[in-house]
Amino acid sequence: MVSITYIIRRKVLPFFLLVAICLICSCTALQEASQRRQQRFAEKDKNRYLLLAANKEGVQIGKDAIKSESAHYTLTFSDDLQADKAFDEVEERNEFAQSALGYMESLYDQMHKLYGFQPEHKIHVTLHKVYRGVTTVATTTTQYRQEYKGNESLKIITGIKMDFPLAMYKQPGVRVHELTHAFTNIYFLPTWFNEGIAVMMQTEWGKDTGHPKFSSLENNTKRNLDGINDLEDWASHGGTSKLTQWRYSYAYTIVAELHRRFGSDFYLKVFRLMEADQLHNKLPSKMSTSFLIYYLSQAAGVDLVPFFNKLDFNARKLNKQDIIRHISNR
Repeated sequence: MVSITYIIRRKVLPFFLLVAICLICSCTALQEASQRRQQRFAEKDKNRYLLLAANKEGVQIGKDAIKSESAHYTLTFSDDLQADKAFDEVEERNEFAQSALGYMESLYDQMHKLYGFQPEHKIHVTLHKVYRGVTTVATTTTQYRQEYKGNESLKIITGIKMDFPLAMYKQPGVRVHELTHAFTNIYFLPTWFNEGIAVMMQTEWGKDTGHPKFSSLENNTKRNLDGINDLEDWASHGGTSKLTQWRYSYAYTIVAELHRRFGSDFYLKVFRLMEADQLHNKLPSKMSTSFLIYYLSQAAGVDLVPFFNKLDFNARKLNKQDIIRHISNR
């Protein structure tokens, strides 16, 4: 009996050993496959989204991590988000704030590099679970006051406020779009141009595909009842209608086309000219398309009124004296 048991053991043990080796190899193969799959997802995300090295210099987290700040931003968790189980502890808010402020500072550096200007005030960002009853709307509000100097009425920026439902903030394209508004809103631009710049950043830097360019501006023009390009009727940010979606894409196509024609530093030149003149601060409301075209033409070195009139904008050629005279007579 002893010899039989010995023989059985000699046969069984190698069998279990072989099974164990197979299991170990199988687990290793699964781990390697998982790692390769994660690498593929990472590469996919790298192609889809703007990945910036976080700039965490100067990030200061509050004691309870409800409010934190960096060189150019403050970040606040609203009451309803603090009650969420994902952010009801200090460490959770701390970790998120470090990452968010680091990312926003990096994007701030990119915006400054691209356009050559920056807001004078910190940008105050508030994160909500639900904002204005929904989770699908993010807004940027530029606060200003009217100040009189002699016979001139000036718009003085007093603050920039951004409100994000968390679900919107987590979308890189939305984040880039709204942070772009925090820069460009200070110039009181026509809505179509303001949105076009934001969508260009959202698409070409944020790698978002929500508002594709049109292949032809002439063949995709929409006109109002007066036969004028419908972009001129665009008065406010936001909206989800078919017409609004067309406006986003068409405005982006115009902005991208000018960028293609006149070079990577074209908008840097445009905003430098505006910054030097400060005429936008003296306007009673948003600048007109003709006012904007004056600066676009100055930066391009060619008259762009024919380009816009070909697209059925109601544009006319202005010079600086025309603009100053118009402002003085208001």
